[in-house]
Amino acid sequence: MTKDERVANKAFWVERIADFQESGLSVPQWCAIQGIKIHRLRYWLKKLKTSVPDQTAIHWMSVNLDDADPALAVRVGPAVIEVRTGFDPQLLIAVVRSLSVL
Repeated sequence: MTKDERVANKAFWVERIADFQESGLSVPQWCAIQGIKIHRLRYWLKKLKTSVPDQTAIHWMSVNLDDADPALAVRVGPAVIEVRTGFDPQLLIAVVRSLSVL
């Protein structure tokens, strides 16, 4: 493969990876739709040092609570975590991560 072909191939995969990341699909879902082998996409993700979006990633959101004793219910699978004012954010992160793998 010539240098120009390598550059073109890399540009092609940069575009495909952007399409994959924008799709919101999992690796197997996207590859099935595109007709690409999973290992090929993973190879290029690693080669280009692009991370696969984690489907179980934690996304934080601001919540304003006006109650005297406010509580926020966070559901992770079948579990419900009640979060109150003064909670330990690191503990909540650890608990959510633990529950998400169950």
